[in-house]
Amino acid sequence: MSSNPNKASSFAAIILLATVCTISISAQTPIAVNSLTVKPESLRDTRETGVERKAVPHKEGVNLTSGAAEASEVNPRADLSDPVQASAVTRLAARDERETGKATSASPQPAATDTWQFQLTPYLWIASISGRAGIGNLVTDTSTSVTNSNVELNFGFMGTLEARKNKFIILTDLQYSDLATEKGNPGPFFSSTRASFKTFILDPEIGYRVLDNGKGAFVDVLGGIRYWHLNAHIAFRPGILAAAEASRSKSWVDGVVGLRGKAALSKRWFVTGKADLGGGGSKFTYQLFGGVGVNVGKRLALIGGYRDLNVNYDKDGFLFDMSLHGPIVGFGIKF
Repeated sequence: MSSNPNKASSFAAIILLATVCTISISAQTPIAVNSLTVKPESLRDTRETGVERKAVPHKEGVNLTSGAAEASEVNPRADLSDPVQASAVTRLAARDERETGKATSASPQPAATDTWQFQLTPYLWIASISGRAGIGNLVTDTSTSVTNSNVELNFGFMGTLEARKNKFIILTDLQYSDLATEKGNPGPFFSSTRASFKTFILDPEIGYRVLDNGKGAFVDVLGGIRYWHLNAHIAFRPGILAAAEASRSKSWVDGVVGLRGKAALSKRWFVTGKADLGGGGSKFTYQLFGGVGVNVGKRLALIGGYRDLNVNYDKDGFLFDMSLHGPIVGFGIKF
């Protein structure tokens, strides 16, 4: 009989322990249910927010490449670790990048020719003089070359400067020379004559490129003026008659129009030429030039050719009807 109360006590303890566990589980069950219930709602909100974000149009001035950041800001509750949300954001960012690329490629790019380009070409012109010169009653024929021993080249400076932007061109050619010639036996009255000329010639011109094939060939139309300043001195040595000499300075301006062109023979070699004509201060003037060049670098070129500059001025007892012609060598520098 004594064992029955102990069994009853054990049985009562088991029942009490089971009751306490049941109460504890029952108290925790609503929290678990609430947690399982909230999760699908959060997932649905995330998907709906992703769809709404995808339908929102972009505003002007907004950086399209910040799609992922904007998606996160529109829905702070969005969990980027969710596969559905991450996929939506990835597609949105890819679309924004494509649109940004299209906008960038569609924007016009400035052409290299929109900037000014310059070329300086100092040159040496080994000119011969052929024609007639006179001051008052002293008139002499001249037909000599600077390669002759009776020709003196005291000083000379020659060069061209070109500025170009797109098809607009500004071209200036400047030449200064101090040249003297002597000729024997001018006639029965004098033993020889000596003529010296200091010439300053300035050719400012503007032009327009009417043809350019993009492969080194172009044609320019040019127009401008040719300014002459000439100091002349003529001396007749004594013969039958006594010596006589005269000096005078004269300046005049001629209007000129012409063409200039260039064509590539290869990647390095090219041909170039220039021709113009005009008048106004003189009766008539023209110029012809043709040459061949070689590029010795991206910004350097060596040019050689032949030039003929002709003018006929005869006013107020001053005569200068001359042709200056001869080989020319220059070195072009682009900058």
